[in-house]
Amino acid sequence: MLNVFEDDADSWEQLAQTDAFWAVLSADEYHHDELNAETEARFWASGDQHVEHVLAILRHEIDPTFTPGVVVDFGCGVGRTLVPLARLARHAVGLDISPTMVQRCRDRLNTCEVTNAEALVVGRRIEPELLARSGPVDFVHSVLVFQHVVPSEGLLLFDQLLELLAPGGFGFVQFWGRNPGGELSRALGELRRRHRWFNALAVRSRVPLFKDVVMLYEYDMVDLLGHLAAHRIANVVVERTEEGADGYGIRLYFAKSAATEPEFAEAGRPMTVRVRP
Repeated sequence: MLNVFEDDADSWEQLAQTDAFWAVLSADEYHHDELNAETEARFWASGDQHVEHVLAILRHEIDPTFTPGVVVDFGCGVGRTLVPLARLARHAVGLDISPTMVQRCRDRLNTCEVTNAEALVVGRRIEPELLARSGPVDFVHSVLVFQHVVPSEGLLLFDQLLELLAPGGFGFVQFWGRNPGGELSRALGELRRRHRWFNALAVRSRVPLFKDVVMLYEYDMVDLLGHLAAHRIANVVVERTEEGADGYGIRLYFAKSAATEPEFAEAGRPMTVRVRP
């Protein structure tokens, strides 16, 4: 049986050890051998800008009073978004599958003197006990992560994040969709899924054909809405972003109903979905 999840996790850990910034933001300027003080500052600033944008959309489209209390940043990487999230929240928890990424994230928290955040290693299962001492989670966040998780596993992890979210809580999660065509990319992706040796070669290569070193997986919008509806998400804003010729970003901003499950069901499980132009 193919163990796609473990193969992708191994690829992510290898990149964490060799090219961590580029693994998070795949622009040439963030390669390890291209980094300098200016590009590194730009990398960290991009995290601040992203968090500002997410909070602005949530406040403009869903609740102008929203302020995060306890945040979970799934796929925290080196801490690019965890640090600005922690500065807005009472407590923030970063989760990542790579032990190296988690250590680098902890180093970043120390460098920035952020004392109300922590970074933890997770696998297929997000244990609620890890987060119990922080209190109810009222904001879940994930960007540039699920596109690197095979959907059969990613949707299960998405369910776990939605389950962690307290009634009345908010979320932002980004996925990826593929534009029509791209047969060569699809064929190379299938080879990487089926053959560990081929995937290892791709990870070590900088050949343009292998630009998606950690695999890119497409998600279906209808599936995603179904998972949101199953977890009492009552308000959804969808934003599409261009991600090059091959695909596009699916950005979901959402709020969970404050009602109990019986109350939500009795109301007909209402879910409002709006698309940002």
